[in-house]
Amino acid sequence: MPLLELQNISMTFDKRTLYKGVNWQLHAGKTHALLGENGVGKTTLVRIILGRLRPSGGQVLWPQGQPRYAYVPQGRTSATQFGLSIRAFVALSFDSGWRPWLTAAEKQALDEVLAACVLSSIADNRIAAASGGERQRAYLAQALLRQPQLLILDEATANMDPVSKKQMMQVIQTYQRQHQASVLMISHDIPLVREYADDYLLLTADGGTAAPITALTNATIGGGDHVAV
Repeated sequence: MPLLELQNISMTFDKRTLYKGVNWQLHAGKTHALLGENGVGKTTLVRIILGRLRPSGGQVLWPQGQPRYAYVPQGRTSATQFGLSIRAFVALSFDSGWRPWLTAAEKQALDEVLAACVLSSIADNRIAAASGGERQRAYLAQALLRQPQLLILDEATANMDPVSKKQMMQVIQTYQRQHQASVLMISHDIPLVREYADDYLLLTADGGTAAPITALTNATIGGGDHVAV
């Protein structure tokens, strides 16, 4: 039974059709890549999946109920505006309500996720002084604190060097194996997608092509703004 099923999804804005007839399934414990040129509506489709936008046609089905999810954005500079340590920045993921402190269980969970994301040794450094790769792992740590069943990566490794990309994806793979989580990654990095994804959906104005990752070739994606090797 799939975790998620998209049935004949279409989306139109102001008489402009982004896509139509999109069909796709996501499965537990698998990594799914969402591909397509800039402006085709990849993030829009994610918003439809999460129920934040209503599609113009078709339906989104969660056969087992909507899972707990977390979102990791593309690298951004907003984190540098915080005068927080990496530890405190990651801990923002907790909803402490009226409590200005963390419980013992929360402190343990925080230590574990910092270790998993290879941040323990720099946890007391300011987030503003962290490298781009370290900041992205801090965003990932925030997401993993929520123990998501579905992890959404929105160009989360863009502009990272190859070593940082691999380190981040290895952290995600480890979490995925331990929790049987699903991963939905939006990416233009075709070599990365080929290495880590199980299947893909290539969005176009005519709809979408879904296939196992072994079917993804340079001819399949064409030119556009993808990084293909």
